[in-house]
Amino acid sequence: MRSMSKGGQEVMLEMPIKLLYKTGKVILGSRRAVKIVKSGKVLAVIVASNVPKHLIEDITYYAGMGNVKVIKYSGSSYDLGAILGKPFPVSVIAVLDPGESRILEVGEQ
Repeated sequence: MRSMSKGGQEVMLEMPIKLLYKTGKVILGSRRAVKIVKSGKVLAVIVASNVPKHLIEDITYYAGMGNVKVIKYSGSSYDLGAILGKPFPVSVIAVLDPGESRILEVGEQ
């Protein structure tokens, strides 16, 4: 089960992430996400809570250079994968187009 944090922030992120995946354009996976963040063609990055520290540092560093929003998801990569309907963990989501979701407004930098 998922744990709640910061007054229900996770619940606030679950629906926008689902809508983002349905209506927007995203890239799943840490390697591909870091590559696209370096290129500057991404609006935001959603990172699961159990991503290794060195990967979070890389993403944060390159996101800072390109003024890309980093959204920290309080659930694990397994929870993030489940939200997307995937049978595998998803540690990082790079947002190319938010579609109809308001994920860019909900997230915190």
